[in-house]
Amino acid sequence: EQRRIVPVNRIDAAFLTNNDALNEPTIDVYFTITELLSNTQDEAHFHALQNPNLSPSQRAALYFQKGSNDNDGDDSSSSVDPSRMMLYLQGGPGFGCAAPISGLSLASSSSSWAAAVLLGGGKVTNADGKSFQRIVLMDQRGTGKSSAICKQQLVKMFPDLFLLDKTEKEGKVVGEEFGGDSDARMMLLQARQQKALKEATDYLSLFRADSIVRDAEWIREALTNPFRYVDDDGNDNAAVNGPQPWGGALGQSFGGFCLMTYLSSIQNPPELMYFTGGIAPMNTPVREVYDRLWLRVRERSWKYYEQYPGDVALVKKIVRKLLAHENSADPIILPSGGILTARRFLQIGLALGGSPGSSFANIHSVINSAFVDEDSDEISNAFLKRIDYEQSFDDAPLYFLLHESIYADGEGATQWAANQSYEGHVQANPEFDYRVTCQEDNSNPTLFFGEMVFPFMAHGDFSELSNSGMRMLSEALAEKSDWLPLFCEANMRAALVDKKKSRAAAACYYDDMYVDFECAMKLVQRGCPLEGVKVYVTNEYQHSGLRDDGANIINKLAAMSKNRLHVPS
Repeated sequence: EQRRIVPVNRIDAAFLTNNDALNEPTIDVYFTITELLSNTQDEAHFHALQNPNLSPSQRAALYFQKGSNDNDGDDSSSSVDPSRMMLYLQGGPGFGCAAPISGLSLASSSSSWAAAVLLGGGKVTNADGKSFQRIVLMDQRGTGKSSAICKQQLVKMFPDLFLLDKTEKEGKVVGEEFGGDSDARMMLLQARQQKALKEATDYLSLFRADSIVRDAEWIREALTNPFRYVDDDGNDNAAVNGPQPWGGALGQSFGGFCLMTYLSSIQNPPELMYFTGGIAPMNTPVREVYDRLWLRVRERSWKYYEQYPGDVALVKKIVRKLLAHENSADPIILPSGGILTARRFLQIGLALGGSPGSSFANIHSVINSAFVDEDSDEISNAFLKRIDYEQSFDDAPLYFLLHESIYADGEGATQWAANQSYEGHVQANPEFDYRVTCQEDNSNPTLFFGEMVFPFMAHGDFSELSNSGMRMLSEALAEKSDWLPLFCEANMRAALVDKKKSRAAAACYYDDMYVDFECAMKLVQRGCPLEGVKVYVTNEYQHSGLRDDGANIINKLAAMSKNRLHVPS
């Protein structure tokens, strides 16, 4: 595991060599390098790196002493070869990267996509036909260990944003330390809060794909040129080597969106790019994106009930029970402090986009733990704990705050597009209205919610999200209209088609609940931004295909990118 200090703002390579840039605000980005230990020397070197007395810089220097083993016998090199490294960008946004072993099995070449890359015997190689020696797993900024965003951290960074969250304690009035009458005091509090709101909104705006790909470049630069310097004549020692892009990159879901931003904004993007369920619906308005996705959620809900028909009546019973408590003075409180409303319960449908064998079974298990026993209508404590466990938005608020912004490609506010779309579907078709379908005499099943965020999440349903500060922040981000562009059609075509800097292949899942298939297909047609991407279309897998059968999928995409497999035929 390594750490790279990177600028918060979008600063180019001068940050690496200009001492004045050290005054820029920074964050930490952590990444894990996964590689094979093939002999006793490798193992000894690995154990030496675990010395707790080493500082991060000492650990990095020790790691690079081994760099020469990558470079075909050139012992003078103290870097690692980026052409033999694969960058992995995970889905989200807002969650850290899976750790090796626990999240990515390396037991055999067929046990995971990572195993196929490192143990696959030459099936997955770089542009020069050489094997990949390392996989770089990056905790995207704001997630995992990379200056993670949570409410506690936001309170520390922007305390004035949360001034009005304080309640009266020990007889003291909120803000009384500022003096003056209550009206003047409240005006001062609100002014300070608005200033902090602007600062927090601007700060979180820097945690999108355009910043994530630049973080990946800082990491690549650190690995490629660990001792970069500029001499007295202004000569950059790294410049003599020319462009040294990543040999490969794999983007799962939102990670694929990031790869599209890589193609759009980085001069030398990865030489090989693999998308799995990750072609962003650029050029499609965000409201239309969600109009389409709600229909896919309906289809997956039907599919779930086909597999578990007994849950139709049970889900209706749960929703009626929760609605009754919502309309009384006795709401059901979760262990986390949030309120279990019917709408929050239906958000367990977020997992419907996985394979039926695992994700459906898990949802079924949660639903069937709802009541103390079959003849009771008392909600069980086990159910409340499961709901908290399955819905981690309190712990990962970045997902809630920035999810819709992944579709904000330039000017225009997202304005809670998923919620607007839902209300539109409810008005057009009562089948979407859980208040209607939960009734015993209604023949329609109650539909789940999908990968959407809603303003109600900050109104009591989730305790960590529900306060004046977090609510104002979520509203400000929803109303923000001056987003920077994420994608550039001309640059994407230049990299893939005109200059052929990158070769790419994509797995597109026909029934994908999270990424609309038709929107993706519009971008890979001849004359379109992703014309150069070879597409493997399948309904054999859901969005979780990389997790369910990653070795086969990455092997197929690698063969397609090298023209060893003619798909499409």
